[in-house]
Order: sequence, then C-alpha cells, then structure tokens
Amino acid sequence: MTENVHDVTDRLPDGLAGNDIPDDFSIPSCGIEDVDRALFDKFNKGIGFMLDQGGDVKGVPVVFAGGERFAMVKRKDPIRDKNGTLILPLMSLYRTGIDQSETLSGLGRGIGQDVGEMVIKKRLSPKDRDYQRIKNAINLKNQDDVTSAEHLSQVARPEKNVLNTLGTRRAIGRNESQKVAGNMLSSDLGDNIVEIITIPFPEFFRATYEVTFWTQHIQQMNILIETMMTAYDAQHNQFRIDSPKGYWFVAFVGDNFSADDNFKDYADSERLIKYSFEIQTTGYIVATKHPGQRSPLRRYHSSPQISFGIQSSPGTIQSPRPTGNGTGNPDAFILSDVTELDKGGDPLLSRNHSPDRVLQVVEDPFTGKDVRKYARVLTRNQRAGETVARLTDLDNVLSD
Repeated sequence: MTENVHDVTDRLPDGLAGNDIPDDFSIPSCGIEDVDRALFDKFNKGIGFMLDQGGDVKGVPVVFAGGERFAMVKRKDPIRDKNGTLILPLMSLYRTGIDQSETLSGLGRGIGQDVGEMVIKKRLSPKDRDYQRIKNAINLKNQDDVTSAEHLSQVARPEKNVLNTLGTRRAIGRNESQKVAGNMLSSDLGDNIVEIITIPFPEFFRATYEVTFWTQHIQQMNILIETMMTAYDAQHNQFRIDSPKGYWFVAFVGDNFSADDNFKDYADSERLIKYSFEIQTTGYIVATKHPGQRSPLRRYHSSPQISFGIQSSPGTIQSPRPTGNGTGNPDAFILSDVTELDKGGDPLLSRNHSPDRVLQVVEDPFTGKDVRKYARVLTRNQRAGETVARLTDLDNVLSD
C-alpha cells in the first residue's frame, strides 16, 4: 500500500522528511558536549596560563568540575590530590545551566533560528554520467554509447535506434560558437543532475559556566586575571573557542570577577585566594546521532529539464477525495492479495497516469444506449507529448 498524501499532517518542516539517505556521506555531530570540550581546551591549551612555581614555569591545571569536585568548589574548598595536598594554583570550570529562550538579546535561538532543512553539500550525481551520454554536449561521433542523429534508423520507423546504439530525438551538442572558441571540454556546470545533501536546521542554545581561579598568592592571581583579560578578541570581553570536530563558538566573559579568600582565619589553615566569574557561550545542535534517532542526512536530485503544461479534457474531471486509513467499504480490498491498491481501494497508478478521471459517454454496441464511464487520464504521450484520455488505456473503468 502507498501512503496517501492527504494523510500527512500539516506542520512546520523539520528537515527529516523523506527516506533517501546517502550512504557515502557523513557529517560530525555537534552538541552540548562539544561546547564543553571547546571551552575546556581554550583554558587548558589555547590561552596559555603559565606561572613560576618554585623556579619552574609550569602551566596551571584545569579541571571540568562535576559531582564531588563541584561540591568542593561550592563549599569554597580547593581540590586536593590523593595525599591530601592542595592542588594550587588551579582553574575549575562548571556548567551551571542551559537556556533556550526565544528572547536572549541576540544570543541563543535569536541567531538565525529557522525551521526546515539546510543544504550542506552539492555534488554531481552518479546519474549525471548517464544523462550526459544522452545529452552528448561535446557532440561525440562514432561512439555507440552516446546519442547521435546517425543512430536513428532511416530504414524502419525513425524513432527506432540502430541495433546496440543510443539515439535520441532531442537536439544534442553545443552551439557552433562554443566549438570555435575551443570550449568543447570546458568544466562548466549547467545542464547537470546535481545531488543535494541536507540536514535539519541547527537548534541554538546558550550555555552558562562558572570559572574559578585558585591560588595561594595575590601575585599569582593577578597574573591569571591579566592573562585572561589579554586573551579577549578585538571585541570587548569575548573570544572564539574551537571544537576538535571543526565547529566554533563565541564565549562572552562576564564583567565582574568575584573575590573570596580565607585571610581572616588562614592562621589555622593554608592561605587561599579565589576569584570567580561567569562565561556564556552560544552553541548549537547539529546532526546528532543518538541511539534511536533517525539519520539527519537527506538527499535530493535536481531536475535539469522541467516541463510545464496545462491539462485539458472535453469531459467532466473527477478528482480523488481525501481518504483516511480506510474507505469504509468492506468489498474495497477483496482482491488486494493479487492487485496492489492504495488506501482508497483503487489500483496503484502506473507511470504517466493521473489520479483524476474523465467522464466519457459511450454507446453500448449491444443495447444502443449511452453509458457513462470514467477513464483514467494518460498525462503524457511519450511520442507526441499530448494529454489524452482513452478508454482503451484504462487502469480502471467504472460504470454508473
């Protein structure tokens, strides 16, 4: 059974329509974890936080706090190693929330949010090679596997080809000006079959992070804050972060650095200096491939030739009515085991036939009375290009 187009619920396109999925193309997914990784790599490798520790210049460790580590950070306790020694200096990152509001003052979903599909790749289709053999744009001769006027038989009917050759009645080859200019083998694209690959349009969001610097000395903290401020791009308080997969995002640093320390009671504990600030990053979800999800990739082919025409008929045209999951007629599917029917109980249409039917009044040769019958419309005559309806070409004839 084939699905009736009237059964599809009207809704906004989600970019997942159709089942033509390319099997030789893939795109890396992008999601929340990619934004986390990009921000972590920026602090761990990109900015380059370096301090003089006991005469050795070393990089400052960076941790993405989660679970117990974040609980320690919220209690203003620094992280210790397995021996109980403080790991200082230190930087910690923690994601505090995700926002997908429709009004984010230029952030999140406000950036180009759209519905439907986005084209990510265009390439020549494998079908284009066969089409170019029929088109024969460079007018090859004496080659049986491309079209040529010489391949049309002049002995029998003109529409017949010479045995084991490829022929056509359409105009082939380029015009004479291209031949004279020497452009016979030019690599221009025009009349080609192009394969178009799409994915659903990205979903945007804004992720918020809390960044904390830990040191034991004010001089070390000053160096970390100064290094952070000099890492901004030309715009104020923002910089670019890159994902290992090739995606990139923009991180916006908050205006305030909140200070905290234990100077009042550090006589009984080790001295700690802590500065925290907020970072907001715009992210997007692209081509996710989680278990149970459909493939985000879809493929379409362009039509190098498009024909426009108007259908006309001397009789009354009857169009099919929308149907649901059945017709209500218990006799509609009796022969469905030998004849493939649609959901309306009618036989599936063959190529070049329309679902519309034309009312024809014919004379019964036995009774001499006029009989009303409905004929399927043959939408295209392959030889003459006409629109016709003939009772001899019926898929199904119904009498009133």
